[in-house]
Amino acid sequence: MSSIRARATLVDGIAEVRALISHPMDAPDEESGDEGHFIQEVIAEINGEKVLHAHWGPSISPNPLIQFEAEAEAGDTLTLRYTDNLGESDSHEMELS
Repeated sequence: MSSIRARATLVDGIAEVRALISHPMDAPDEESGDEGHFIQEVIAEINGEKVLHAHWGPSISPNPLIQFEAEAEAGDTLTLRYTDNLGESDSHEMELS
Protein backbone atom coordinates (compact mmCIF):
# COMPACT_ATOMS: atom_id res chain seq x y z
CA MET A 1 0.00 0.00 0.00
CA SER A 2 1.28 3.43 -0.92
CA SER A 3 2.15 6.00 1.73
CA ILE A 4 0.58 8.66 -0.52
CA ARG A 5 -3.18 9.25 -0.57
CA ALA A 6 -4.36 11.72 -3.18
CA ARG A 7 -7.59 13.27 -4.36
CA ALA A 8 -8.06 15.49 -7.40
CA THR A 9 -11.02 17.49 -8.63
CA LEU A 10 -11.28 18.85 -12.18
CA VAL A 11 -12.89 22.27 -12.55
CA ASP A 12 -12.78 24.12 -15.90
CA GLY A 13 -9.53 22.45 -17.06
CA ILE A 14 -7.77 22.83 -13.70
CA ALA A 15 -6.96 19.89 -11.43
CA GLU A 16 -7.15 20.77 -7.77
CA VAL A 17 -4.91 18.19 -6.09
CA ARG A 18 -4.60 17.36 -2.39
CA ALA A 19 -2.24 14.63 -1.23
CA LEU A 20 -1.39 13.31 2.22
CA ILE A 21 2.00 11.63 2.61
CA SER A 22 2.46 9.29 5.58
CA HIS A 23 6.05 9.95 6.65
CA PRO A 24 7.68 10.58 10.07
CA MET A 25 9.68 13.65 8.91
CA ASP A 26 12.19 13.24 11.79
CA ALA A 27 14.74 16.03 12.14
CA PRO A 28 18.44 15.23 12.52
CA ASP A 29 19.89 15.22 16.03
CA GLU A 30 23.41 16.63 16.12
CA GLU A 31 24.09 15.46 19.68
CA SER A 32 23.42 11.79 18.97
CA GLY A 33 24.56 11.91 15.35
CA ASP A 34 21.15 10.71 14.13
CA GLU A 35 20.69 11.86 10.54
CA GLY A 36 16.91 12.00 10.83
CA HIS A 37 14.40 10.71 8.30
CA PHE A 38 12.70 13.30 6.10
CA ILE A 39 11.46 13.83 2.55
CA GLN A 40 13.88 15.74 0.34
CA GLU A 41 12.11 15.86 -3.02
CA VAL A 42 8.48 15.76 -4.16
CA ILE A 43 7.53 15.64 -7.84
CA ALA A 44 4.09 15.74 -9.48
CA GLU A 45 3.57 15.00 -13.17
CA ILE A 46 0.54 15.03 -15.42
CA ASN A 47 0.97 12.73 -18.43
CA GLY A 48 4.73 12.72 -17.79
CA GLU A 49 5.03 16.52 -17.74
CA LYS A 50 6.38 17.93 -14.47
CA VAL A 51 3.90 20.34 -12.86
CA LEU A 52 5.45 20.51 -9.37
CA HIS A 53 9.00 20.01 -8.08
CA ALA A 54 9.55 20.73 -4.39
CA HIS A 55 12.69 20.43 -2.27
CA TRP A 56 11.84 19.76 1.37
CA GLY A 57 13.84 19.39 4.55
CA PRO A 58 13.43 18.34 8.17
CA SER A 59 11.38 21.43 9.08
CA ILE A 60 8.27 20.03 7.33
CA SER A 61 5.74 18.54 9.77
CA PRO A 62 5.08 14.78 10.00
CA ASN A 63 2.55 13.33 7.54
CA PRO A 64 2.60 16.42 5.31
CA LEU A 65 -0.35 17.56 3.24
CA ILE A 66 0.44 19.09 -0.13
CA GLN A 67 -2.08 21.01 -2.23
CA PHE A 68 -1.65 22.51 -5.69
CA GLU A 69 -3.44 23.26 -8.97
CA ALA A 70 -2.38 22.37 -12.52
CA GLU A 71 -3.93 22.37 -15.97
CA ALA A 72 -5.42 18.97 -16.81
CA GLU A 73 -8.18 17.17 -18.68
CA ALA A 74 -10.37 14.19 -17.78
CA GLY A 75 -8.44 10.99 -18.50
CA ASP A 76 -5.02 12.52 -17.81
CA THR A 77 -2.67 10.58 -15.51
CA LEU A 78 -1.38 12.25 -12.35
CA THR A 79 1.78 10.80 -10.78
CA LEU A 80 3.07 11.90 -7.37
CA ARG A 81 6.39 10.68 -6.00
CA TYR A 82 8.90 11.47 -3.29
CA THR A 83 12.42 10.53 -2.22
CA ASP A 84 13.74 10.90 1.32
CA ASN A 85 17.22 11.38 2.79
CA LEU A 86 17.60 7.64 3.46
CA GLY A 87 17.00 6.79 -0.20
CA GLU A 88 13.48 5.50 0.38
CA SER A 89 10.79 6.54 -2.10
CA ASP A 90 7.17 6.00 -2.97
CA SER A 91 4.79 6.98 -5.73
CA HIS A 92 1.09 7.15 -6.45
CA GLU A 93 -0.60 7.25 -9.85
CA MET A 94 -4.22 8.06 -10.62
CA GLU A 95 -6.43 8.88 -13.59
CA LEU A 96 -8.13 12.25 -13.39
CA SER A 97 -11.88 12.31 -13.90
